[in-house]
Amino acid sequence: MSIEIQGVSKSYGTHEVLKHVSLTVESGELFVLLGASGSGKSTLLRLIAGLLEPDSGRVILHGRDVTVLPPQQRGTGFVFQNYSLFRHMTVRQNIAFGLSIRRTNRTEQNRRVDELLQLIDLVEMGDRMPSQLSGGQQQRVALARALAYEPSVLLLDEPFGALDVKIRAQLRQSLVGIQRRLGVTTILVTHDQEEAFDIADRIGIIEQGELLELGTPDALYRSPQRLFTASFLGTANLLDARRSGESVVVNDVLLPMPSDGQYLNGHALKLLFRPEEVSLMRPDNTTSRYGLIGAGVVQAVSFAQPMIRVQISLTGEHANTPIQALLTASEVSELNLREGDQVVVGLRSYHLLPI
Repeated sequence: MSIEIQGVSKSYGTHEVLKHVSLTVESGELFVLLGASGSGKSTLLRLIAGLLEPDSGRVILHGRDVTVLPPQQRGTGFVFQNYSLFRHMTVRQNIAFGLSIRRTNRTEQNRRVDELLQLIDLVEMGDRMPSQLSGGQQQRVALARALAYEPSVLLLDEPFGALDVKIRAQLRQSLVGIQRRLGVTTILVTHDQEEAFDIADRIGIIEQGELLELGTPDALYRSPQRLFTASFLGTANLLDARRSGESVVVNDVLLPMPSDGQYLNGHALKLLFRPEEVSLMRPDNTTSRYGLIGAGVVQAVSFAQPMIRVQISLTGEHANTPIQALLTASEVSELNLREGDQVVVGLRSYHLLPI
């Protein structure tokens, strides 16, 4: 493993920013730490970089305990949200800065800078000043500068937060390509779920200084282990449920027990299903291979590019409980859905959560 965090804590006065956080990141992995503002994610990144000292715990990089070492002895590269380029230096000079203070010879500096300019697709802009670049170009230069001295660990603190949506999406893919090509172990922190799901090998969910759950993007979205994770990631439809033998009881209906729910005997449960896992039918045509959870009334139909969002209020045990479905335009057209229509709700898949 490249990065190992062992029981790290950090407080400012009586405010605990990080609470006994432990984490391992494998060599070559692109790991995303996802959390809301104030959750402690940037603090953890600065502790790894050596910009802050933990109150307790250890930071180990490539098997070496660096907890008390200064930043320049850790072999990490750091990219900030605000670029932090030297305004009086050209692009080439900015990229070469870390090499020059390490007294790398000029020939090697030039070779490395040329290589990185090629990597970030700014070969023709080496002699420009930062003020002559767009925000996206400046962030690519900041990335190249962090990579110039070939760090073993790359740390990125909300690197695309100041950019518009289209540029962010383009730079995310550029980052993934560069990270894959170089094989550098990378931690990126963000509050942007789309960003996390777009690029991460694994995601860590952090909230109020606690690392709550780790997993691949798909696993965290489809089968989270914590109620907070289920609600935090995307839209979660959640209904009270209980186990009855090999079945799940929800809304007075029996559903098959999912294969990963066998260990939940005796737990109070929530049934989790995402809007795209919902199937709607008319009451006079309920032939379905999906699990039916009952009837409902359409409360609203709205456009949610490229899908149609349908809000339904259930009847029965979960009377007036709102759930959301995402359907294709053709599905909505075929059902001819309107506000106030009666529908039957089926589920293509679902997941059980202990509470």
